[in-house]
Amino acid sequence: MSPSELEQRTWHAFHLAARWRKGISTPRRTLFIQGTSNKSVSDVRFIPGHSGTLILTTSKRIWDVFEIWDISSPSEPRMACEWSPRGATFNGIALNMDETSEATLAVSVLQNNGEHTVQLLSLEIDLLGGASLRTICAIMSELKPTRLHDNRLAISDDVGRTEVWDWRVRKSAVLQEPAHQNGDWRPNRSIEVVFAHQSILVVRASSICLFADPELHAVPETSTPIAQHSFGWIDGVSVSSTSAALSFLVRSESDDPWASTAHSLDLYTLLRSTENGGHPGYVFPPHLDMRIPAVRGALRCRTVVLGHCGTAVWIQPRERAIVGLAEGDAVVAAGGRESLVVAALPGAFTQLEGGRTAWNNRIYSNHWNSWTALDYDEEMGRVVLCSSFAGVLVLEL
Repeated sequence: MSPSELEQRTWHAFHLAARWRKGISTPRRTLFIQGTSNKSVSDVRFIPGHSGTLILTTSKRIWDVFEIWDISSPSEPRMACEWSPRGATFNGIALNMDETSEATLAVSVLQNNGEHTVQLLSLEIDLLGGASLRTICAIMSELKPTRLHDNRLAISDDVGRTEVWDWRVRKSAVLQEPAHQNGDWRPNRSIEVVFAHQSILVVRASSICLFADPELHAVPETSTPIAQHSFGWIDGVSVSSTSAALSFLVRSESDDPWASTAHSLDLYTLLRSTENGGHPGYVFPPHLDMRIPAVRGALRCRTVVLGHCGTAVWIQPRERAIVGLAEGDAVVAAGGRESLVVAALPGAFTQLEGGRTAWNNRIYSNHWNSWTALDYDEEMGRVVLCSSFAGVLVLEL
């Protein structure tokens, strides 16, 4: 990074931190990617290592397509490249958290001939700014990518199996969660995998399991959890790590039409183990630090994102009302719109005036209630949202 770039990033970080401390009430700037308006966009991600200027979208044509959009120009975003194996569908992706790695992302690809692979793609940018995606590794598996950090890849099923790979040397290990004992038939989908201190944490829809960091072999060995916990059935969770703890922002199931309107997002902390009697890595169970009141309602996008500095974003559903129960009518939506919420939770930006320790604000509403995915770049202060029929929107905080 050049001295001028370093100076620019420092000033940006200073002003962004000042806005968080004051309490963000509206985006500073909004940018609509016009080229996505006529496409069915199902997922959207910032690509790490590009200062929040490269965005990956997944859209549906005859088959699934990746497109990378460059938003570095303030006037007109441009499509840098696209990638799709002919006739294939995608079933889960993971972006590499190590921006220096050759592998940019991992994607589960189902070919029309029934072949199922996890492919690792490298984003290559030439001297003229042209871009392309190239497959550098393929693993025969039906599991979905859930975490990618440099050469370590985690892929998971929707029951209880996670495989950890070193994709460069083709060695792996199996992390196996015990089967449910209560006969619950619902899939226990994998939401997030964290390569944590001396351990690996697998977060699913109804459980979190801590595994000792395994040795990888050409013929994989199977490990079972050294600690387990459940938040109940959840819609979404985001895990943020520091040197001393893991923080969890949890959205419990929210779209049961017969449930109480009372709802919340919960912040938990899992402390690092400092005693020999603790589990290797962390001490269970997680501790509830904060309960954030929320609205119960159906959402297409149930994602929550918690940053390392304690800032967070999520979608709040529009409020609902129960009417006509005497005639057996169902729950109907009340007035209002779903909204993007930004929050400063216990962390770097919550030492605020008046003893306030946290805040959250609705900063942008969606008239169509149609958001399908979001991503958040905490460092650059940018949120990207997509709708299945209304394209991609970028908000600068």
